[in-house]
Amino acid sequence: MKVRYSTDSCEGINPTRPDGTGWTHTMVLHDGSVVYADTAAEVVDEFMPGYLDADEDARAAARIRHARKLAAVAQRLMIERARAAGVFDPDDPAQAQIDELLAMDKGLSLGLELPDAPGRPADWLPAVGLVLLTTSYEPHTDQPRIGGNVVWIDPTTDDAYLDSLGACGVFSYWAAGHVPGVTG
Repeated sequence: MKVRYSTDSCEGINPTRPDGTGWTHTMVLHDGSVVYADTAAEVVDEFMPGYLDADEDARAAARIRHARKLAAVAQRLMIERARAAGVFDPDDPAQAQIDELLAMDKGLSLGLELPDAPGRPADWLPAVGLVLLTTSYEPHTDQPRIGGNVVWIDPTTDDAYLDSLGACGVFSYWAAGHVPGVTG
């Protein structure tokens, strides 16, 4: 069961289930509305209509497709934040290559290496965080993960996806009794 709540005021309402208990999952969406749900999948269904009707293979593919689009949005937000903070100027010719890398298709794997250490993975060091999908890197592919200033979006499970969207600042997400990034 889930409910979506929107208001134009700051009345601080925290809806409960019909039996009076609290919701397990809460997500604040970009429009300010709040989704309260019993399961992570119900939250995902709110921004991917029909998700609950799909089998697990179709859900996994849908999360990856959605993550590719959302990663591009998250990357643009990070660029704008860095620009506003004065640490990145995509119009500066010296930073043009960085801007090109930031704009790459988020479904592709990126390999970084230093000229003096070919074949050895290098970290992403620019001030603007690089948004990538976990599913484009080990253990899902042969491409090693990039270290450094990287923000990972993880569409492997409903919980991991929602945690990573919260961590990259696209949405605010909370789950009762759940610590983001901790499984088991």
